[in-house]
Amino acid sequence: MLNPEASRGAIVSRKCGDVKRAGAIVKVCAIAAVLMLPAACSMQKTLALDSEPAVITSSVTKPVQPEGIDSTDAELIKTVVAESEFAGPTENSLAWSNPDTGSRGTIMAIDKFVGSHGQKCKKFQTTVDTFMGISLYDGETCELRKGFWVLSWFTRKNG
Repeated sequence: MLNPEASRGAIVSRKCGDVKRAGAIVKVCAIAAVLMLPAACSMQKTLALDSEPAVITSSVTKPVQPEGIDSTDAELIKTVVAESEFAGPTENSLAWSNPDTGSRGTIMAIDKFVGSHGQKCKKFQTTVDTFMGISLYDGETCELRKGFWVLSWFTRKNG
């Protein structure tokens, strides 16, 4: 015959084990919820940013990424061309050098013209002498407003 006290003890210990397992599951779920909360918040912020209206103006030009040279070299070249007072063939060439990168070159053939929106523009050619060798580039810079020049394009000549 079975001892009723022994069988009740087995049932109680089985129930206690189930309660402990359930408690562990609750702890795991709580930890997972806490860990996922920052990710959910950042997703919500990202979604909110995507729905913001875009501001578009025709007076802002997308900056040109210089091709194959350091951006500080391109900025220096643009400044030298913008500040130059001459236009014409190679006898009026300008030297440039960037002590930060060690690059240097010669700007020549600066042609002044009026852009499609009436702004002052200059096309030019320049050599770029870096540790990788000497390359020839064509470029164009335009004055968007008094004293503020931007590169319209700047590309390496194949040759």
